[in-house]
Amino acid sequence: MSDLSAFPSAPRLRSLFMLCFKIGILSFGGGLTGWLYQGFVLHNRWIDEDEFASSLAISQMLPGANVVNLVICMGEQLRGPFGAIACVLGFLVGPFFAVIAFCQVFDALAQFALLPAISDGVAFAAMGLLVVMCVHGVRRAMRFPPSVGIVAMTAVLIGLFQLPLIPVALIMAPVSVAMVWRRT
Repeated sequence: MSDLSAFPSAPRLRSLFMLCFKIGILSFGGGLTGWLYQGFVLHNRWIDEDEFASSLAISQMLPGANVVNLVICMGEQLRGPFGAIACVLGFLVGPFFAVIAFCQVFDALAQFALLPAISDGVAFAAMGLLVVMCVHGVRRAMRFPPSVGIVAMTAVLIGLFQLPLIPVALIMAPVSVAMVWRRT
């Protein structure tokens, strides 16, 4: 059992659950990382941008769904194991039942032409949140100019040269870590 005194200004478990429940139930079509960024960093200020970026990097390296790993990581960071449980349950309970209900609704409304337009609109809104998160990430990276070079080199290697992600990450991650380590 974790010592909750180690988390003096941590949000209540109920608050973590409700934020993750809200994000989980309201975010369809992707963009979950953007919603999490907005909720944990911008709106509630429970963690700062650097902590979010670190949690995101860890969650992307772990097996499984990145956003589930991310809510577990942030919940554990804020309130220990119980925070991780509150976040992951809040994040998954709503969508579990919502997907079942929406499948029934989509089946009933399949003959209407407006349904794909609505679905596309939700997806575009989620992509907008992802762009906002990327802009904030680039701004954060600008504080240490060599990191912009790492971001650009990774984008060129993967985006332009179509190299596989894992070998590029295995090369660029140690270079990036060494640069930051030398800086501190």
